[in-house]
Amino acid sequence: MDRLRNLARRAAAFRSDESGSVTVETLIMLPLLVWCFFAIYIFFDVFRVQGTNAKASYTIGDALSRETGYVTANYMNGVFGLQGLLLRTNETRDLQVTVYSYNASRDRYEVRWSNGIGSLPALTTTTLNEPEARDHLPVMMQGEVAILTRTRVSYHPIYDVGIAPFVFDEYTVTRPRFAPQLCWNSRENGNVTTATC
Repeated sequence: MDRLRNLARRAAAFRSDESGSVTVETLIMLPLLVWCFFAIYIFFDVFRVQGTNAKASYTIGDALSRETGYVTANYMNGVFGLQGLLLRTNETRDLQVTVYSYNASRDRYEVRWSNGIGSLPALTTTTLNEPEARDHLPVMMQGEVAILTRTRVSYHPIYDVGIAPFVFDEYTVTRPRFAPQLCWNSRENGNVTTATC
């Protein structure tokens, strides 16, 4: 009987003992704290990349909307370089610029010209009216012209905290500001005869 009381007393003393070993507590909690630190870093980095991609899309769209000259292949390469400068990343990035208008009688958007750099191909009237692209376009009046700028950047977390790699895709629509339309020219020193408006 004394042994049972002695065992019960020791169990009660063990249960009420609040002194702990800092080393043991640290070993238990440190991995969780380190994981939380990296997870918070990745969480904020994801939003940084997403926000930067959106800003790059708006900046490129705004620059194109102010253009009064022709857009050429060299011009697009320069815009692609600007996107890289704005994104400040070594990840895969893509750029697509499409000038389109709305045809009310056919209830569809019609591509005037489109150019893609990276893995984004140029849009056609058919692909522009598919739900993937059309859902990003605003309601427009007959004959109204707009510029669709699409930027895309891959994101790979630098630490594995349970977030898989994914892609940010940003669509921006702007109207030409200083000219009624934005024209593509297949030649660097081209004129009206080689322009697509």
